Order: sequence, then C-alpha cells, then structure tokens
Amino acid sequence: MIAGYAPVWKNITDIDPSKYTHINLAFGEPQPDGTIVFDTSFSVSEFVGRLQKAGTRAILGLGGWSGSAHFSDILKDAAIRNKFIDEIASLVKTNHMDGVDIDWITSNPCNTRNPQSDSANLLVLLRDLRSRFNSEFPQETKSIALGVGMKPPVVGEQDNDASEYANLVDYITVLAYDVNGSQSSTTGPNAPLNYELGRGAQYSLISAIDNWTSAKFPAEKILAGLAFYGRSLTAKSDMSKDSWNLYQLHEGVVPRGDDDDGLWADRHCADRKPSYSGVWSYRNMRSQKQNILQNSDVPVLPWKRYWDSISLTPWVFDTDTKTFVSYDDPASIKAKTEYAKERGLGGVSVYDITMDYNDELLNSVHNVIKPGGGGLQPVATSTWPSSSIQASPTPSSSTFAESQTSTTISSFESSSQLPLPSPSGSFSGGENEAMPHAGDWCNNKPSYKCLAEDGKGPNFILCAAGAWVQQQCGSGTACVQNGDYIYCDWPR
Repeated sequence: MIAGYAPVWKNITDIDPSKYTHINLAFGEPQPDGTIVFDTSFSVSEFVGRLQKAGTRAILGLGGWSGSAHFSDILKDAAIRNKFIDEIASLVKTNHMDGVDIDWITSNPCNTRNPQSDSANLLVLLRDLRSRFNSEFPQETKSIALGVGMKPPVVGEQDNDASEYANLVDYITVLAYDVNGSQSSTTGPNAPLNYELGRGAQYSLISAIDNWTSAKFPAEKILAGLAFYGRSLTAKSDMSKDSWNLYQLHEGVVPRGDDDDGLWADRHCADRKPSYSGVWSYRNMRSQKQNILQNSDVPVLPWKRYWDSISLTPWVFDTDTKTFVSYDDPASIKAKTEYAKERGLGGVSVYDITMDYNDELLNSVHNVIKPGGGGLQPVATSTWPSSSIQASPTPSSSTFAESQTSTTISSFESSSQLPLPSPSGSFSGGENEAMPHAGDWCNNKPSYKCLAEDGKGPNFILCAAGAWVQQQCGSGTACVQNGDYIYCDWPR
C-alpha cells in the first residue's frame, strides 16, 4: 500500500495518482457543531473522480495541524458526535469515496484537549462510525484509518494495549516526522529512521513502530509515514566546522523556508503572532529557481550536504546564512521503505504528494515495494535495531557531498575488505570474504565500501542501523576507495 496526502489548498493537476493506491483529501475541518468544511475553492467530486479514474482509492481526510481544534469537544458530546458521524457518512456516500482518515493532531497547543477522556471518546467514535459504515454501505467496504503519533494513546489503565483500536480501524499512519525542530534546543533530524541516544528528541520511525507493535497493534495494519519535505533552523555557529555533529545550538527563530512558505498564524490561537514554518519541499530544494541541490545528492554552493549515519537522513547547511535544513532524499526514503518491508508493515504514506521532484522520492518507494492490496511481506528476519543507537567514538555524520567535485565521504576506521557476520552473529574476516549485500546484518559500526573496485562505479554500501544500505555518488561521479577513506570523484 502506497498512500499519500493531497492538500486541498495546493494544485495537484500535475500529479499522477495511479502511482498511489490511496490518496487522502487533506483536510476537511470539523466544526464545533460537528459539520465539516473544506477550502471554498476545492471541488471534492472533481478530486474523487480523477483519482478513481486512475484506479486510486479516494479517502476523506479530516483534521490535520490546524483542523483538529474541535475534535475533543465534538467527541465528548454524544449529539455533536452523532452529527459528525452523519457528516462523514454523507460526504463518503455523496462523493463515492472509499473511506475516511482521521488525523487528530493533539500536539498543537491551540487545540482543545480533555486528556482524561479523549482516548476513550475516540474509541466510541470509531465503534459508532464502523457500525454506521456497515449499515450505510452493506455491499461495499469503506475503510477507517487514523493518523497517529509516536506512541499509542492511553485508554484507562491500559497503557500498553492498542488492540481495541486495531479491531476498529483498517490501518494507521505513524506520522514519524517533525521530530526535531524549533521546539528542540538543538538542530536535529526532521524524520529520523533511528535516534541517537541522549541527543535530540528520543523518537524515530523505528521506536514508533516498536511502540505500536509492542502495544498489540498488528504490523500489517501500520503505514510508515514519510516526509517529502524538510525543516530549517538558523544555527548559532558555522555547522560545517563541526560537520560530524548534527546536533548544534540554534537561534530559536524559525527562518523562512522555500518560496511556498509564508507568514501564518493559527486562527485558533489569538495570541500567536504570524510566523514561518521553515518548511522546504524536496521539489523546491531541487528546482532550478531555488536550487539547493543540483541533483539528489550534490549541493549548489554555498550549501554543503552531509549524511547522518544514525538517523540515515541528509542535511544541508548554508555557510553564508547559517541556515540548516534536515530533509529526506531518495536514499533516506529508500532506507525507511526497506525498513517498512523488513518489519512486515502494511506500506507507507507520504506527506505530501505535491512535494516530490520528478517522482525521485516516490520512485525510491516503488523500487522497494509496488502498489497493490495487502501488506508488505518481510523479506527476512528483521535485522533492524529495536531501540536507539549509542554514538560511537567516531563521528556520527559523514560528509557526503560538499561540492560538485572530489568529496571525502568518511574517515571511519575500516579495512579494504569488510568482514561479514558469521551465523552466530560474530564477525569473521579475511581476503576471501564476499561483498556484503543491502539488507544483510552488520554490527552498527559505521563502515563504507565502494562496490566497484576499479573506481568507475557510483555505488557504495554503508553499515548503519544494524544493516547494510546501498547508496550512490552524485550524477556522473564514481566511488573511489582510498585506504580508510572513500570519496566521490569524476571517473578516471
């Protein structure tokens, strides 16, 4: 399953919906009386018709960051909750939609909260909505989905049991992004596959999936949330002088992101002044107009690009403005998708479908999984760690591409012939050992190896997060092994 969010305020006419199995109309906004409103310029019927013509399921998306203000009050009042269910059923039926996705974002301080009753009230809503769908659409299957945070909600005293939710929904999307940002004291990865122990927010996609599956939520009903964007901060110092360190102090004021970023204030918070989001879409990072990246992994000066080997995400830094951007690229999206496949998840879901550039990120997903019904079958026993990674004495970030020419990637201790794990999990070594393959287990010590020994191929393999991950140098360049170093250079 490959799902995606389509914001109602953006133009999606140039998006090929057939590359997704499900697309969420994001978002309808629940009102205090239980009704649902959309942007006045948006045509729900036109949206649904275009998707279904492409064979893609059209999903009614509700809530989101600024659209979740009234969920708590709606759900605690039986009459308003029933009105809300009526509205959902009517929109799904009238517009021939395939289901509903409820993204109740509780982390927005502008939204009302009733912590003692919210989780229980959500279960009541899901039970009643499921009953309504069964009676309203006896010959059809209408899906119910949730967009969820890093941990399951607590229901009464059951603080580690999400099985009741699993019985009522078809799938959930774990929104594993916006992890580090202006709310953090330092810079850090926006959407880490794994987190570094004791540094930055102690959340990641891996820890989130562990949290939900340990709470008895089936892996096959979980979608891994992928970000097709990054977030920016202004660092207090030149991060390129300590480029092994992803976690550095920032000014606390969010800079303007890309050209689509504008001053915005949540209307539900009267005391909040307009501010920028700091968001950079991958599309705009790659566009000729803004031009941070000349291709997926080579920056345009004065930007410098780095790769963090624990979070498995890239970051760029502008030495002139001290602007830091943590984002996802084809390599990091591939790593997350491979993890989803390894864990036997139901698929992935991206935010949002307009933020890609020539389908570079989406193609990374498709190269690992294909659209279709059902969950993803794990390719082997999981080789991914189930907790955080402790930083090694060597740096945790490697210079991946600082310029358009010769670039050092890593100075980690390694041998020219990397050892492979023996069946017992220990290491054997020697000149006759075979080259490791992507997905094979490794010992978490960052190691790199060019796949082509003649210095003419772009591909190299990286040991990170307990598994070998294949990546490649920038367009036109090749991986060159030089003792303990590998670097990307023009082929000799």
